[in-house]
Amino acid sequence: MTFVSRAALVLHLESGSCVSGIDRRTVNALVKRYDTNNLITDRLLTTGRGEDEIQYIATGASWNGVAYECYLCYKPHRTLHALNQHLNSPKHAQKFYLCRGPNCGVKFSALSALVQHIESQKCGVAKFSVVQNAMDSVLGQMGRLTL
Repeated sequence: MTFVSRAALVLHLESGSCVSGIDRRTVNALVKRYDTNNLITDRLLTTGRGEDEIQYIATGASWNGVAYECYLCYKPHRTLHALNQHLNSPKHAQKFYLCRGPNCGVKFSALSALVQHIESQKCGVAKFSVVQNAMDSVLGQMGRLTL
């Protein structure tokens, strides 16, 4: 399978639709495991194992008479399934991915968001060859997992 960008590859893996069985939690666990120098992660937020991520589960008690309501942000959802998807999306995940660009420091809850940020060249970090090489190395390994 070929991807148009590095971000597309990571988004594919995070979505959980890859035949490899990799999903966002697996990607996060792998990054936490291999980013030992905290090049793209916040050191203070990656001390635990990947399994330590919180998984939210909504029940019928989330029904407010009109919709299933997120108890974290109060966003309404038509179905309980949609609410549970929302709860376990990056929306409420811890932001432990970090752009190390000069004068940047933006945090992200998903690796794909960080990669999109880098590819967009908003902060200029993509112009550094060390960043390009690191992305090629890490994402090249992930690309082999999808085959």
